[in-house]
Parts: sequence; structure tokens; C-alpha cells
Amino acid sequence: MELFQAALLLFLGYGLLIVVYQSLDKGWLPCGPNGFKGRVEFRIDEHPFRYWLMFAAYCACGLWCVFTAFGVLAGHVEPLPLR
Repeated sequence: MELFQAALLLFLGYGLLIVVYQSLDKGWLPCGPNGFKGRVEFRIDEHPFRYWLMFAAYCACGLWCVFTAFGVLAGHVEPLPLR
């Protein structure tokens, strides 16, 4: 179970970090659905504070996932409970 959890956390963490890295070229970050209007996007030229806030949040979550996964694989971190 630890191996599956670590692989999932690595996949999610690196996925978030890739989204953040690509946003530097594109100039926008996706931020979930917006009902029937499509999705919410924070653009650096329209909403710079929201963009950088989401940039920091995505980076923090991605790094947490990656470091937790490596900690679980190394045996230093207890796997997350299933309940």
C-alpha cells in the first residue's frame, strides 16, 4: 500500500509542478470549473495577485506531495491513513 500511495503522490505532485512551470510561458493558471461558463483561469496580466497566489499554492501542494512520497518510500514518513 505504501508503494501505491507514494506513486500516486509523486504523480500528483509532479503534475502540479508541471502545470505551474507551463503557466510561466502561457501566462494563466487553471483553477477549477466555473459552472456552465467553462473553467476559472487566473491570467497574470488581468489578475496578477490571484495568479501569484495560486502559483504559490500549487507549488506548495506539489512540493508537499513529492516530499511526502519520497518520505513514505524511504520509511521516514508514516503512510496516510485510509479512513
